[in-house]
Amino acid sequence: MGPHGNPKVPPARRPDGGDTRRLGRRHWALLALLAEHGVLHTGQITALLFGSRPAAVRHLTRLMRAGLVRRFVHRNDPTHLAYYELSADGAERLTVRLREANRPVPVAMGKPGPDLFVVNEFFVGLVGEARRQGRGVLFRWRRALEAAVWLREHAVPAAPSAYGVWIEDGAAVRFLLHVDHDKPGRLSSTPAPPAAAWLADYRQAPRGVPATAVLVLCPTRQREDELHRDLTADPLPVTVATTTFEQLATAGNGAEAIWRVVGAEPAVLLRLAEIGR
Repeated sequence: MGPHGNPKVPPARRPDGGDTRRLGRRHWALLALLAEHGVLHTGQITALLFGSRPAAVRHLTRLMRAGLVRRFVHRNDPTHLAYYELSADGAERLTVRLREANRPVPVAMGKPGPDLFVVNEFFVGLVGEARRQGRGVLFRWRRALEAAVWLREHAVPAAPSAYGVWIEDGAAVRFLLHVDHDKPGRLSSTPAPPAAAWLADYRQAPRGVPATAVLVLCPTRQREDELHRDLTADPLPVTVATTTFEQLATAGNGAEAIWRVVGAEPAVLLRLAEIGR
C-alpha cells in the first residue's frame, strides 16, 4: 500500500541475469540509498543523488534491467509517479558487497518502515533545504527500526518513525519524529486513539529522553489542538512540537517556522533549529 491507499501496479521487469560487473559507483550508491529508505520516487532520488532527472532515470533503468530494483506506480495516482525499491536479488547483492567491504549492512535492508512515504518526504525536504540555503545540515538520520533499537539502549520503549539531528547556525536539535493518525486501521472499526496515546511510552524513561524534542506530524489542526490540550494537562518529560501535514507541504520542508511547542504561546511558530532553546 502507498500514499494513495491502493495496491501497487506490478512492474514490468527486464532482467539480464543480475550481472553487476558493469555497475559503477553511483549504481551501488543508488542501491544503498534504496536499502536505507525502502521506497523512493524519481524526484526524491534525483534530489538526493543526482544533478538531473535523466541521470537518475538512466541509472535506475540499468538497475531494473539487472533485476536489482523494482518500479511501481499507484493505480489511482493521476500523476503516475514512479516509485522504486530493492528487489530480493538487489538486497542480496548489496549485502554481499557491503560485507566484502567490511561495511555495516542496514537493519531491515530495503523493507518499508512505518509511515514510509511521509517520513521519506520529511527527510528529502531537510536535505534539500540544507543544499539550497547552506544554513543547516541533516547531520544524522535513523529509520524507525534503528531509532527504536537506539532508544531501547537508553531504556526508552518508544517507537518513533525516525530520529534525526538537524544543525543550523550552530544549534543542534536532536529530534524523534512521529506521524499521527486520526483514522482506524483498515481491518479495524475501533476509532483511532487520542494523539497523546502514541507518545505515552516516553513517560517510561527512567534516565530521561535522549533528544531535544519529539516532533509530531498531525493530519489535521483538530488533532494537533487535541494533542496540545492533553499534553498540557499531562506533560511528557521532553519538549513536544507539532505541525500539520498541510503546513509541512506548504512550507516545503521541516526546517521552516511551522512548529508549535506544547505549553508555549499557540500563535508562535518556531523554526526547527529554535525548538528547545
